[in-house]
Amino acid sequence: MKIKAVPVSTIDFSKYGVYYDMNGGSANVWTSQGDGWKDARTNRSIINASGSLGITQGSALPCKVSKMERHLHTEEALFCLTDPIVVAIANGGDHKQPLPSEIEAVIIQPGEVIVLNKGIWHDACHGLHNPVRYYWLAEEYEGEPTEWVDICGGPVELHV
Repeated sequence: MKIKAVPVSTIDFSKYGVYYDMNGGSANVWTSQGDGWKDARTNRSIINASGSLGITQGSALPCKVSKMERHLHTEEALFCLTDPIVVAIANGGDHKQPLPSEIEAVIIQPGEVIVLNKGIWHDACHGLHNPVRYYWLAEEYEGEPTEWVDICGGPVELHV
């Protein structure tokens, strides 16, 4: 199954979590500016716990995704450094595996942030045309189970 990545700003992201446009285009972002600077910040804590900051490098599109993970104990914020990132997401519901029919792929531009609700399936992020590094923020603790689960009937192929 092929899945085309679309800009995150073009979908109703509320079924997965919270979308922030830190470029000033979000109702849930406060902005200010002064002589030679502009500032944007979320109007609430980005996740509901003390978080650990991580950085990951993902492969470029097109790519095949055969496994996804979800966190039942924490939200996870994803944001890119300088290049757009693409992430496959799916609502977990009661399913023990992600279902291809429920997977969407979204493009996150610099200045955009997504915060995934607890239980949302996701893969590692990917670059549009080149490998990419991105930050994530989530509650971490020693012994946390990180389980990558096969996509039911997968893999899926992500492309732009």
